Amino acid sequence: MRPPLRIAHASDIHLDTDYHEGDTNLGLRDYYRGVFDDLLRAIVGHAPELMLLPGDLFDSNRASPDTVIWAAERLASLPFPVAMIPGNHDCLDEGAIYTRFDFDRPPGLHFIGAADGERRRLAELPVNVWGRGMIQHHPKFRPLAKTPEPEPGRWNLGLGHGIYTGSEGNDYRSSPIGASEIAESGFDYLALGHHHALLDVSQGDTGAYFSGAPVPISPDRKGTYLIVELAEGRPPTVTIHHLDRSRSGSS
Repeated sequence: MRPPLRIAHASDIHLDTDYHEGDTNLGLRDYYRGVFDDLLRAIVGHAPELMLLPGDLFDSNRASPDTVIWAAERLASLPFPVAMIPGNHDCLDEGAIYTRFDFDRPPGLHFIGAADGERRRLAELPVNVWGRGMIQHHPKFRPLAKTPEPEPGRWNLGLGHGIYTGSEGNDYRSSPIGASEIAESGFDYLALGHHHALLDVSQGDTGAYFSGAPVPISPDRKGTYLIVELAEGRPPTVTIHHLDRSRSGSS
């Protein structure tokens, strides 16, 4: 019997939005850093055993080295492991952040970047985490292609970054994620990123969510992240949490 598991799911942080070193837009850089700090502080308060971060930690591969090192140190300081993949903004193209900075090196960080998909067996927990590294955001890239068979006796989790296409077969969209791919994955929970609005796309026995983004998509909304409870014999319990940090409060 698998013990209960509490997961934090957050995505699309977009550190260094519109900032590429120098003195330009320092306030905006610090605002996004502040949101990330608020997010991590809030998540720690829920005492999860694992955090899933499915892409776009950075707004582009031009994020400053200072911000990249700062973010890695913040994640490595958490009292629980973090599993993460790249997104379309920080994808594994030429000059990618994740080829210049090793996010797999700090203890507790698990960066999954294999283009054909990779499953990690976490030593800290009875958990397998699978994900695929995005090299380019285009229709031929399928975030949930070739998912492995679930391993009995462990929680089987997935990470994906792309566009949910439902059952319509909209394969012309870049990085499509279909309803049948979610249902057939066999994951206990699938943490998705890319949509900046919260979206439940669960299929069959697989709980699957886009967590939204900690920075709200419009001034009249709040940022979101999720806390997910997994327990044997029942569907995932997903609780929506909000961050309320206005841009006017940044300086």
